[in-house]
Amino acid sequence: MAESIEIREAEPADARAIAEIHLAARREAMPYLRRPHTDDEARDWFARIVGDRRAAWWIARAGHEVVAYMLIDGENLDYLYVRPGWQGRGVGFSLLNKAKALSPRRLELWTFQRNANARAFYEAQGFRAAECTDGRNEETEPDVKYEWGPAR
Repeated sequence: MAESIEIREAEPADARAIAEIHLAARREAMPYLRRPHTDDEARDWFARIVGDRRAAWWIARAGHEVVAYMLIDGENLDYLYVRPGWQGRGVGFSLLNKAKALSPRRLELWTFQRNANARAFYEAQGFRAAECTDGRNEETEPDVKYEWGPAR
């Protein structure tokens, strides 16, 4: 990774960039997903909640550009999305390392079963599949719960 990546807490002003990353990453990586909300509804949701809790929303910046984000709530990593074009450049790895530092005993997350790239990424970082569902989410897409803990 040649670019210098800065990881910092997100602020409400970052909400628009976060929403655009979320929408673009889902469109490109998971075109099969059912879209329970319009793009404008998603933008409005992010505008309302980004920055609502300290140490929960985090962004990765390259220069002045927000290139990825995550939401971590205790041991739950709820979102980790990287802007298309920045994937495979170590940005997700940097955010995931920050999540592990914030929750060093245990992390859990959900991803869609069909999202092979995300599953391979998390498995390469030491996450293990713990549970699968048949689609108990807004997208009605089968998903898998992953868990991570330090080596014993």
